[in-house]
Amino acid sequence: MNHHAVPRYYHLDVDLVPERVGQIRRILAAHLRYWGLEQLVPDVSRGVGLLLEPAARNTSAGRTAIETWWTGQHLITAVSHDDPATDGEHRVEPHSLAQIAALSDGWGSCMADDQHIVWFSLRSRTELREPLVPKGPAPITIEARPLPRAVPQPVGVGGPERTTPLEVAGPA
Repeated sequence: MNHHAVPRYYHLDVDLVPERVGQIRRILAAHLRYWGLEQLVPDVSRGVGLLLEPAARNTSAGRTAIETWWTGQHLITAVSHDDPATDGEHRVEPHSLAQIAALSDGWGSCMADDQHIVWFSLRSRTELREPLVPKGPAPITIEARPLPRAVPQPVGVGGPERTTPLEVAGPA
């Protein structure tokens, strides 16, 4: 199976300041390259920059979470910003959302836990896509006990011998 089809998830929490936007973009790019998704790096990097740069300029010491999910065919990237000064209003410039809509296959936003989340998805442009296949259960790694062996048991003095199973803990 192609390593691209393995589902993956990455989460990054940061205190957002303008100096960190480039560093965050490089960290995400490194993870995408590690996952074998080099072709998605430019669009993800640009989209994350569009979401982080306005928030970094206007933030009041809030936390930002960046999450990426790879499904085997789509990469979903979400940015949530916790800024108490916004009163539930996300500071993303309208032209930034328009650019995200243009570069992505889908995008959206929602509120969750007093955070505004903006996400976008990108479809893998490679021709080598494989459907996700459910995996079977992992094999059991416990050692099997050896089978009992037959041991001759005398029935009586001078009588016929009889064999009965006897459990053995080790090799015979």
